[in-house]
Amino acid sequence: MNFNWTDNAVMRGLGRLCDFMILNLLWIIFSIPLFTIGASTTALYSVMLKVVKNEEGYIFKGFLVAFKDNFKQATLLWLPLSAIGIILMINFRLIREFQAGAVQVAFNIIFTIMSVLLIFVLMYIFPLIARYENTFKQSIQNALLLSIARLPYTILMLLVGAVAVVGTIIHPPLAIFIWMIVGVSIVAWVNSVLLRKAFSMLDPKEEEENKDGEEE
Repeated sequence: MNFNWTDNAVMRGLGRLCDFMILNLLWIIFSIPLFTIGASTTALYSVMLKVVKNEEGYIFKGFLVAFKDNFKQATLLWLPLSAIGIILMINFRLIREFQAGAVQVAFNIIFTIMSVLLIFVLMYIFPLIARYENTFKQSIQNALLLSIARLPYTILMLLVGAVAVVGTIIHPPLAIFIWMIVGVSIVAWVNSVLLRKAFSMLDPKEEEENKDGEEE
């Protein structure tokens, strides 16, 4: 009796885990210069959004092609967005040290709202670049509108990130090991499942596929 070792759940699971490990390693390596984090994240989601639809081809090649094709736009968006994040963190610190009372409360509210909107944009912007061809303005606009219009999915992705952060704080050595091996890919995979549903707002075909999947 012949037994196909590749045609069973365990081997498929191991194969998928290997894919995630490769993607995780690629993301870390290509993010090392820091200014390339946007392009690296876009490449990660380019592959992962296909993985959740079972459309992926060669993981390694797919990542490299996406990194190259989206490098300019992703980097030119990542740099100012990350700069805004740094400025907001500095402002929070300055407000705590130099202001008090109603002024401090007012500025804290303003900076908190800005920080939340920035996080919303960062959660959607790179998957959008990976999935669609848009101008810089359209990409940012779509990221912001989608994050609000699809707020339940946005909240779920925030919870995924929160769980990851809390886990890292609770047990740093284990968490760092997981992040280095497969953690980034796992988070991107969970987010991609949610993003696929969120993107149906922009893509009627995606909406039909989601409905078919739910009916099955």
